[in-house]
This record gives sequence, C-alpha cells and structure tokens, in this order.
Amino acid sequence: MITKITKGIGLGIVGAVVGIAAGIVGILAILLLASFGAIMGAIVGFVVSAIPVLGPLVKEGFMSFGIVDPNLVAIGAAVGFVAGFFKGNSSCPCRQDGCG
Repeated sequence: MITKITKGIGLGIVGAVVGIAAGIVGILAILLLASFGAIMGAIVGFVVSAIPVLGPLVKEGFMSFGIVDPNLVAIGAAVGFVAGFFKGNSSCPCRQDGCG
C-alpha cells in the first residue's frame, strides 16, 4: 500500500515538473514569436520608408490620422510585435469543403 502511495506521489511530482516545463516553453515561444514579428515589422517599415513614392505616401496617411511625425520603422515594429501574438490557422474551423 505504501509503495502505491509513493509511486503515485512520484508520478504527481513528475507530472507537475513536466507541466511547469511545458508552460515555460510556451511562454518563451510566445515571446520569441512576438520578437520575431517586431523585427520583421521594423524591416518592412524601413523598406517602405526607403521607397521614394511609397514612403511619403504612407507617412501622409499616418499624418491624416493625427500622428505628427510618423516613424515607419517604429510603427512597423509595434504592429509586428502585436501581430506576433496572433498567428493564424490555415485550416477551416468548421472542416467543411467550400468554407471560407
């Protein structure tokens, strides 16, 4: 009887450690995805600001929303960071043909 109790306690401890490790890995994955999104957003913001016609056009668009001096690299990084938390799923949630 005591061996069954100690075996159960041992399995519970192993399960708790595995659960904690999985939680830590999940949190690190979320942070890495958000950081990667920020880096990609900053790169895209830099590229857009470097294009002669598109850069000023996008800046004027942000100025029409009331942003005084838009920095496209910073805006791209912020949007990329937020988008890093929202990764899409390519499969249809209802699993039917022709769903869209």
